[in-house]
Amino acid sequence: MKKPTSYIKTLDRIKVSNLAGRLIRDIERIIPPDTALFHEAVIIAGAPEATQSMRYLPFNRQVHADGDVTTSLSLVVLLNNLRMERFFLSGFRERISRLVFKLSFNVMDRYIRAIRLDHRLLRIMATADGEFSIMGIVQRDEIQRKRFFTRRCRFLCPLLLIPVTDPISLDYIVEFERRQTIKKIKIPLIPLYRNGPPPAHEGIKRLPTQK
Repeated sequence: MKKPTSYIKTLDRIKVSNLAGRLIRDIERIIPPDTALFHEAVIIAGAPEATQSMRYLPFNRQVHADGDVTTSLSLVVLLNNLRMERFFLSGFRERISRLVFKLSFNVMDRYIRAIRLDHRLLRIMATADGEFSIMGIVQRDEIQRKRFFTRRCRFLCPLLLIPVTDPISLDYIVEFERRQTIKKIKIPLIPLYRNGPPPAHEGIKRLPTQK
């Protein structure tokens, strides 16, 4: 696959819009997307500048309810694929970042650091068939009903929309999302959650590729 070499700002608005549309369609593996909502957020933000590795998106949020499961999704940042090879943290910066990663309570910062610490993922993005990728944050609230009690669980995980189609890269992206899943359990009688055990198999799953 040919690596893109032109900067997004030198491209016409239609191409930017088309790439955003391609990426947003992949949200279908999580929830039926509000395409207009997410597309507008990308267009308003604009692509990162040539010297920027990422650009934050304006507030956007879609909520989808399905029985005892409520899923919320926000797209939060555009990542400049042409700069991803420089985005990797190494040496002293890597050691500090890993320490901050363990202590961070900010989920968005935590996931951005996780991307920067994953060299293989950054290589996938750097060679992707498009100038930018999108990171979102998924929150899934579940009511788990047992015979004698009800438990409320919350799962947080990143969603990576990267313009790649090869199965090996797609599988790695989904595995990265699964590894970064955070599980929380609601404390009875008060509106707070405590950290739960690391989820073994939960997380967001990619639907089978349509042929």
